[in-house]
Amino acid sequence: ARMDGGPAQGIGIRKQRGANAVALAKRVRAAIEDYGRTLPADMTVGVTNDSTEFIRESVNEIQFEIVVSVVLTALVCWLFLGSVSSTLNVILAIPMSLLGTVAIIYFLGFTFNTFTLLGLALAVGIVVDDAIMVMENIFRHREGGKGLVAAALEGTKEIAFAALAATLAVVAIFLPVVFMKGIIGRYFLQFGITLCLAVLLSYVEAVTLAPARCSQFLKTSREGRNRLGLAVDRGFGRLEVLYGRVLKSSLRRPGLILVLAAALFAAAIGVFMVMPSEFVPSQDQSRVMVRIQTAVGSDITETDALLVRAEEIANRHPEVVQTFSFVGGMGGGGGVNSGMMFLTLAPPAERKLDQAGFSAVLRRELNAVPGLRAVIQDTSQQGFTAQRGFPVEFSVRGADWTELVPISQRLMEDLAASGTVTDLDSDYRVGMPELRVTPDRAVCADVGVSVDDVATTVNALVGGIRVGKYSTGGRRLDVRVKLMAGQRSRPEDISRLRVRARNGELVPLSSLVVFEEQAALQAITRRDRERAISIFANVAPGHSQGEALRVIEGLAGGLPVGYRVVLGGSSMAFRESMSSLLFAMALGIAIAYMILASQFNSFKDPVTIITILPLSIAGAAFALLVTGQSLNIFSMIGLLLLMGIVKKNSIILVDYANAFKAKGFAAREAMEQAGPIRLRPILMTATATLMAALPPALGIGSGAEIRMPMGIAVIGGLVLSTALSLVVVPAFYVVADKLKRGRTSGTDLKTEG
Repeated sequence: ARMDGGPAQGIGIRKQRGANAVALAKRVRAAIEDYGRTLPADMTVGVTNDSTEFIRESVNEIQFEIVVSVVLTALVCWLFLGSVSSTLNVILAIPMSLLGTVAIIYFLGFTFNTFTLLGLALAVGIVVDDAIMVMENIFRHREGGKGLVAAALEGTKEIAFAALAATLAVVAIFLPVVFMKGIIGRYFLQFGITLCLAVLLSYVEAVTLAPARCSQFLKTSREGRNRLGLAVDRGFGRLEVLYGRVLKSSLRRPGLILVLAAALFAAAIGVFMVMPSEFVPSQDQSRVMVRIQTAVGSDITETDALLVRAEEIANRHPEVVQTFSFVGGMGGGGGVNSGMMFLTLAPPAERKLDQAGFSAVLRRELNAVPGLRAVIQDTSQQGFTAQRGFPVEFSVRGADWTELVPISQRLMEDLAASGTVTDLDSDYRVGMPELRVTPDRAVCADVGVSVDDVATTVNALVGGIRVGKYSTGGRRLDVRVKLMAGQRSRPEDISRLRVRARNGELVPLSSLVVFEEQAALQAITRRDRERAISIFANVAPGHSQGEALRVIEGLAGGLPVGYRVVLGGSSMAFRESMSSLLFAMALGIAIAYMILASQFNSFKDPVTIITILPLSIAGAAFALLVTGQSLNIFSMIGLLLLMGIVKKNSIILVDYANAFKAKGFAAREAMEQAGPIRLRPILMTATATLMAALPPALGIGSGAEIRMPMGIAVIGGLVLSTALSLVVVPAFYVVADKLKRGRTSGTDLKTEG
C-alpha cells in the first residue's frame, strides 16, 4: 500500500448495524488523533477516505436550505398580504409544525438524514397553506364588518372543512409509501412520516392557534399598509377581474378545455416514455475508486509496477489532491494481479472537470497502458445496494458451467457492442494455467500398471507425500518427499517420471497418461443455489440506466433454454422501486378519492378535484425534460409530493362552489362566483410551496444532484397545475354537473313512464 507515493499501511473501518456513521467517524478521528501522538517522529497517521464528510456537508446544505425556504416563504406571504401582522400570523405556523415534527421523529428513533431533512424542507411551503386559508378567510370576514373574535370563529368554521380535506389528501398520497418494502421503503418511511406529521400538525395549528392569534392582533386597515402592500392589493383586484373574464369565457366551452387538458397529459406521457431513467443520480462526492486488473500470472511485483504507473497518470491531473493505493487486497481478499486506487479530488468549485468528466478522462488514459485494465466505480451509488454498487448489475444463471461461461462472455460482448455501458466486468476469474493429467486406462492395463499407482507416483513426486516424522525433542515434524522445484516447473518434466509395472520394469509415466494445459478457475460462484456469473458495468455517457437494462432484457430473451438473466444490486432495486412507486402512487390516489368522497359525501366532487393530477404530472414532466433531469426515485418523490399538494387548489375551488350551489346558484354561476374569491389563497399557497421547493431546485452545494430532480418536479408541476386548475377544474365541475343532471332527468322520465 502507498499513500501519495510513500509506503503505508491501511485499515478500513465499518460501522455496526444500527450505529450512526457520522457519530462513529467523529470518535474514530479522535482515537486516531490520540494514537498519532504515540508514533515516532517520522511516522504519521491520518484519514485517507471518510464517506461521512459528504454526509455532513449534504445535511448542512439541507439545513441551510430549510432556513432559506422559511425566509422565502415569509417574503411571499408578506408580498401577498401586504401586512406585517398578517404575515406574522402565517409564519408562526412554521416553527410549531417543524419543531413539533422534530420532537415526534426523535422519539420514533429517526435521525437527521437526507430524507427526514428533505421532508422538513419541502414541508415548509405546505405547513403555511392551512394557516393562509384560515387567515385569509378571517381577513375577508373582518373586512365585511365583523368583530375580530366573530370573524375568527366564523372564518375558521367556514374553511376548516376544506383545510382538513386538503390535509388528509396530502397524507393519503404518502400513506401507501410508508408500507413499501426493501431499502427504498426504509428511506421513504422516514420521508413520508416526517412530511405527514408536519402537515397534520400544521392543520392542528391552523384551526387552533392561528384563529386565536388573528382574534388578537390581525389588522385589516389598509391605511396602515406600505406602498407595496397597497400595490399588491390593487394588482390582485385587477387580476381577480381578469380571471373572472377568462373563467366565464372558458366555461362557455368546457368540453374544449377538457380535450386540450387531455391532449397535454398525453404529451406528458410521451415525454416520460423518452425521458432517461435511473435508480439514483450520480453525485459528485470528490472521490473516485479505481479497480486495477493485470494479466493472469502477473506476480505482485509486476502488478505493483503497473499500479505505480497508474498513480503517476492520476497525479498528473490537477483535480487529484490525494492518492491511496494497494495491491493484492481488492478490499477483502484477491489475487496478486489486482489492486485498488482511491483518489480524493479537490472540491467541485476548484475543479475544471466534474467527477464524471474526470473519470472519463482517467478511464481512457489508464486503459491505454499495456497490460493494465482499469474499472472506475462511482462511489455515490454504493450506499443503496448490498453488492458492488454499480448501476448495472445482473447474473447469468444455469446448470452447466461449461455452457454458462461462453454464454456470459457472448452476453458481455453484445452488451459492450450496444454502447450503453462501459467498464464491463464480471466475477468470472481465470487464474494461473494448470497441467491436467488424465490416465489412459487401456494403456495402463496393457502394460500392467494400476491407475492408483499412476496417481500415487504423480502425487509423491510432484505434490509430495509424508514418509516419516522427525522429532526435535519437543516437536514432531513431517518428512515429505517430492521433486525439487526446478524438476517440476514445466510440462515436459513429467516425461522423467517412471512407474513400476507388475513385472518389475519401470515404465515412463508419459506413455501412460494424457496431459493438457488449461487455465484454472479461481472460484465457481453460485447464487440462490444456482451456478451464476455476475456482470457489472457503469452506464456509458449519453445513455441511462433504464436504457441499459432494456438492452440487457432484450439480450436475455435470446438465451438457450435453461439459462436466464437475473437482475441484482442497483439494477434490481431500480426495477423494484419504480414498480413500487407506481403502485403506491395509484393506491394513494385511490385512498385520497375515498377520503374526499367521505368528506364531500359525493362520488362526483372527488373526481373533479383529482382532475388536476394529470396536469401536475405534465408540468413535472416538461420541467424535468427542459432541465435535463432523469426520472429517478427522487423525482418520483417530487411527483408524489406534487400529487398531494395540487389537490389543495381544487379542494378550495370545489368546496366554495358547493357553498354557492347550496344557496341556489347553478353549477356554472357558482364556479364563476367562487373562482375570483378563492384566487388569492390559491396563488398564495401555491407560491409559498414553490418558494420552499426553490432552494433544492437550484442545485447548490453537496448532494444537490439528488435534491434537484425533486425540487424541479414540484416547481414545474405547481406552476402548470396552478395556472390550468383555474380553468380545467371549473370546466370539469360544470360538465360533471350537466352529466349528473342529465342522468337524473332520464331517471325521472323513466319513473314517470
